[in-house]
Amino acid sequence: MASKAHQGTASGLGAELKTSATTVLADQAERIAREKYGLDGRAEWLWGEKDSNYRLTLADGTEYLLKILNPAENPAMTSMHSQALLHVEAADPGIPIQRIIRTRNGEVDFRMTDDEGGTRGVRMVTFVPGVSQKSQPHSAIQRYRVGVLLGRMQKALQGFTHEAAGHRITWDMSHAAGLRELLSIFDSEAQRARLQRTMDDFENLVVPRMAALPAQVVHNDFNMENILVSKDNPDEISGIIDFGDMVHAPVLFDVAVGAAYQMGDAEDPVEAMCDFLKGYATQKTLSAHELELLYPAVETRMLMRLAIQEWQARLFPEYRERYTRNSPTVWAQFARLDAISKNDVVARLAAACRA
Repeated sequence: MASKAHQGTASGLGAELKTSATTVLADQAERIAREKYGLDGRAEWLWGEKDSNYRLTLADGTEYLLKILNPAENPAMTSMHSQALLHVEAADPGIPIQRIIRTRNGEVDFRMTDDEGGTRGVRMVTFVPGVSQKSQPHSAIQRYRVGVLLGRMQKALQGFTHEAAGHRITWDMSHAAGLRELLSIFDSEAQRARLQRTMDDFENLVVPRMAALPAQVVHNDFNMENILVSKDNPDEISGIIDFGDMVHAPVLFDVAVGAAYQMGDAEDPVEAMCDFLKGYATQKTLSAHELELLYPAVETRMLMRLAIQEWQARLFPEYRERYTRNSPTVWAQFARLDAISKNDVVARLAAACRA
């Protein structure tokens, strides 16, 4: 458990990240698949930050993903994620996302009661082929294609509405200012100071103009582990997964999330972001006001990756290695960015968006 001080600090963060979900056992997952979907297969547990995820493999080799959601997830959110998958499929069938598998009764998702008496949402989808972008070599064309897909995803979601779209989640940048109190958990004074500068920029530059930014329901988690590529040809994007963090938020933040992750380990992180933004620009155009705020929004997402994951690692120390596995990469990105003039970064990102 977190220390008393950290428990108090964590109180402002979402319940979806403070709930350590009971894992549903494989035999129960297999029974759900048989009884609710008429599918007889072998269930293999997959890591999920909040949920119990299983790869279900049938005798003929066909694979599905059975997702048994965190008990803390509101049923309305479960519905929103399912309906969003159906909406994107209808709006742009070429976007490689998971497809909903309906139950025998035609339901897109349903509620179950776990062994502790809690109710949990359940959804089954097709298993998208490919491996994570993070695990494969990166290239300019790969990043460009990811940018194209984010633009297409945003266009596909433009007409999507749902009662749960305005819910509050920890990973929504709209509420990032609330993370300032978490910065004290970092032991390094230099690290605290660096994150405080980022937070100052977010509060002084972005927050006052946030209400005027174009907003819609967005994916909100276009990271390298949610982007799948072909193992034989890593430049081919084979899938986009995990709508679990989607929310109604400024479009700019969705772009900043994608750009922040596409830096990866690139020696020139700005060039890597520009590759992504050039692809995005073939589908969508950011306004002059949005371009002014893009870089501070990118840095804010980097801050979120460090602060939220460090907080989770202290709340659940047994999972520290997994939660903080990407932190060294983010700190290295900050160091590389700090070696470049901020004006130069802003100018290059803007030019890429106009390409």
